[in-house]
Amino acid sequence: MTKLSQIQGIKLSQNIALTPQLIQAIKLFELNNIELEEYIDREIIDNPFLDKDDESTEEDIDKNYNENILPENTSSTESEIHTSNQESPIDDQSNIFDNSYGGENPEINNYIEETVSFKQSSKEFLIKQVNIAFKNELDRQIAFLLIDNLEGSGFLKISLKDFSIDIGIDEDKVNKVLSELKKFEPIGVFSQSLEESFLLQLEDRKLLNNSIKNLINNLEILASGDLKKLIKICDTDESGIFKMLKIIRSCDPKPLSSFDENDYDDIKEPDVIVKKVKSKWIVELNENTLPKVLVNSGYYEELASKNLTKEDKDYLATRYASGKWLLKALEQRSATILRVSREIIRQQNSFLEDGLAYIKPMILKDIAKELDLHESTISRITNSKEIDTPRGIYSLKFFFSKAIASNGNEDISSQSVKTKIRNFIDNETVKTLSDTKLRNLLHESGIRIARRTITKYREEMNIPSSFERKKIKKLKI
Repeated sequence: MTKLSQIQGIKLSQNIALTPQLIQAIKLFELNNIELEEYIDREIIDNPFLDKDDESTEEDIDKNYNENILPENTSSTESEIHTSNQESPIDDQSNIFDNSYGGENPEINNYIEETVSFKQSSKEFLIKQVNIAFKNELDRQIAFLLIDNLEGSGFLKISLKDFSIDIGIDEDKVNKVLSELKKFEPIGVFSQSLEESFLLQLEDRKLLNNSIKNLINNLEILASGDLKKLIKICDTDESGIFKMLKIIRSCDPKPLSSFDENDYDDIKEPDVIVKKVKSKWIVELNENTLPKVLVNSGYYEELASKNLTKEDKDYLATRYASGKWLLKALEQRSATILRVSREIIRQQNSFLEDGLAYIKPMILKDIAKELDLHESTISRITNSKEIDTPRGIYSLKFFFSKAIASNGNEDISSQSVKTKIRNFIDNETVKTLSDTKLRNLLHESGIRIARRTITKYREEMNIPSSFERKKIKKLKI
C-alpha cells in the first residue's frame, strides 16, 4: 500500500509585487507627451518639491541633436539609424522592475486598460449628449456600450439581438435607448444603414417626402441604373429623380467624418520625430511636448533642518522620495521610448525610403528580442505614441503588422496589402471592385490572401463594400 507523507520543500518562483512605484512607472509608459504633462501637473499640485523645468536652453537641444548624428565612418547598417553603443544605466529596465516576469499579471493588465486615455473627441461629444439625455443610470450604461460599438463612420452595424444577449438586457430596452441616440448630433449617427442615415438627415432638414423616401429605400435600383423603374416607384419624372439625387448628395454618407478630420487636426504634436540629416535617419524625442520636471532638493533640506515633528519629517521625506522616483521614472520612460522608436525605424527603413508599399511585416516580439525587453513593455510604449516622419504622422502601433505570404522571396506586411487594396479601390472607374475581384488582383500580383481577409482589411480602413460604393457613386451622378 502506498504511504502518504508530508515532506517540506522549497519552491523557487518569480513573482512581481504591484508597488505604487511600479504602477506609476507602468502608467508613465502608457501615456503620450500631452497626457504626461497633465499627469505631471497633478503630481506638482500634490508634491511641494516638484516643479516644471521650463528653462531648456538651445545649447541643451543642440547637444541632444548632435548626439544623434553618426560619425561618417560607421557601417552601412548603423549609418541608417543611430543606436547608442553604450546605453545609459537608466535604459536598464531592471531599474524599475524585472522584465523577465512573464507579463501576464492580470492585475497589472487590468490597471493598464483602465488608464488608457479616451482620445476620440467624437466619442467625447456623444458621451456629453448621453449624460444630458439620459437620467437613468442603466440607460446611460447601455448608451455608452452602444457608443463603443460604433464604426468610425458613425454607423451601428452590430446585431442588436446578440448585443442584448451579451449584456443581459432586454432587446426592447436596448431599442428604446438606441431610438434616443438616433436623435443625437451629428444627425445620422447610430444609423444601422446608409439609407436610414439619409432618411434621418433629410427628416431633420424637413426635406423628406414620399417620393424621396421611396428613392432612398430603393438605392439598389439606382445602383443598377434602371431609371425607368425608379420613375415609376417614385411617381415622378426624370427631372424629379435628378432633383432628389441632388438633395441626397447633400447628405453626409459618414456622419462622423467631420470629427475624424477634427481629431486629426487636434493632434498637438507627435512624441517622436524622424528626419534625414546627411543621408542618415535621425530619431529624436519631441522636445516641444516633452515635459521636464525638477526636484527642489534645497527646499527639502531647508524644511528638513527645521524643528518638526516626526510625523511631519516622515511626510516630507516621503514626498521628496516620491519626487526623486518620478524623475527617475520619467528618464526611464524617455530612454525606452527612444530605444524602441529607433529600433522600429531601423527595421522599417524601407518604408522611409520607398513608401507604404515597402513596409515590412513586424511584430512586438521582433523589437522586444532586439532590445532585450518584454513584449508587454513594447506594447505599452507604442500604445498611444505618434511619430512624425517625412511620409506623415503615424502611430507607433502602425508599424506592427502580420506577414502575408507572397510569391517573392520575402513575405509582405498586412499594412502593405492594405495600401494595395486602397490603391485598387481609389483607382476604380465606373465598375466597382468586389472583394473577390480584389483577391484575384492581389493573386495576380503574387500575394496569396483569402477573400474574407480582404473584407476584414477593407472594413478596418472604413471602406464600404462594393455594393455600397456603387450606390454612393450613383448618388454623385
